[in-house]
Amino acid sequence: MKRHIVIPVVYFLIVLLCLLIAFDFDGRIRSDAAWLVAVVLTLPWSLVSVIFMWALIHGAGLEFFTVMYLTFAAANAYLLYRMALPGRLTKFLYGNVGADADK
Repeated sequence: MKRHIVIPVVYFLIVLLCLLIAFDFDGRIRSDAAWLVAVVLTLPWSLVSVIFMWALIHGAGLEFFTVMYLTFAAANAYLLYRMALPGRLTKFLYGNVGADADK
């Protein structure tokens, strides 16, 4: 498999695993550490969840937060996919993204 597909898929699966470990979907957070890892992995998008922190701590709407974090992970996975395209990462690291040097 190619790295531009493997990197986003592995990333998304790690976020999914953290969410499955963190939430028990009966209204409680099982693992604060796994939840924190999922939040950190989905940054910067997961900063939106800070607004709803009180509700999340008390177990309200864990299904909604799961969908929200998976959506954030999908956005990050897409960005990782775009950056990991062949030749794209090198251009990104050296600051030539979108430059006329590609032509």
